[in-house]
Amino acid sequence: MSLKIQFKKHRDKPSTLSCVREDGSKTWTQMHPGFEAHDLAHFAVETELGFKKAFYGLLADGYTIQDFELPRDQRPEALMPVNLPPESLQTEHMVNLLMTEYQHPEGFNFETTLKEILEEHELGQPIGLTAASLERIRGSFHELLSRWNALAEGEELHLTFEV
Repeated sequence: MSLKIQFKKHRDKPSTLSCVREDGSKTWTQMHPGFEAHDLAHFAVETELGFKKAFYGLLADGYTIQDFELPRDQRPEALMPVNLPPESLQTEHMVNLLMTEYQHPEGFNFETTLKEILEEHELGQPIGLTAASLERIRGSFHELLSRWNALAEGEELHLTFEV
């Protein structure tokens, strides 16, 4: 099963993110400026670690992007933080740290900070996360950002998430 992901770039209006499931159903949203990088980081983390129950896997399962945008107490029961699979929570922390590292690379220690956050939230180490896989995640994230930044107005970045 796969999820077709499309990022469409706009300059004078919000860019869009569309995801089409194998059954043809679709979820999409207009993106807040700069949020493309966050969703590209999700793709890098989830694909490298083989996570199937984080953001894109949950979209493939039928949840909508709008479900994730709701205030936490209004989300579907399965998307309440207490009910999310550990890999979904681990992914969100990793994505936020990738964004921080990308924006402020000097003196930032991803591994130490992740370990502290996971301990604080009583989450284990993500399965498959090693120094080598983290380097592949970083490489994928930077490559996806480069591809996104190279797009002209109206062009699209197409990705496939395998579930």
